Amino acid sequence: MSKSGRSRSLTIFTFIVTLGAALFAGGPAATAATTHPGSSAIQPAQFTCGYHTINGWPYYGHCDAPPRTDIVINVYNFLEGDRTMCVKPGLTRLKQFDTYAAYAGRLCSA
Repeated sequence: MSKSGRSRSLTIFTFIVTLGAALFAGGPAATAATTHPGSSAIQPAQFTCGYHTINGWPYYGHCDAPPRTDIVINVYNFLEGDRTMCVKPGLTRLKQFDTYAAYAGRLCSA
């Protein structure tokens, strides 16, 4: 192998190792999310908005900005049937067999 061929092989090898290390470490996204307290960088949301599961349990995250609003959600449960419920801003744990929940398009009555 010529000297330029070895140099090109070494360059490709270095690139692959560097790329692999960046992907394994989380790449630029992992370093961008790391900030110091008091930093003006945008912080990730404290919870997910809408229906999602955490460790197998269903939750509904109601993301809200002032003024506070309580909303009605439709909850789908394959064992007990569908229902509506009122949720306040924040994270609400649903019943174990609730398979989905969605905003019903209206606010809770006072």
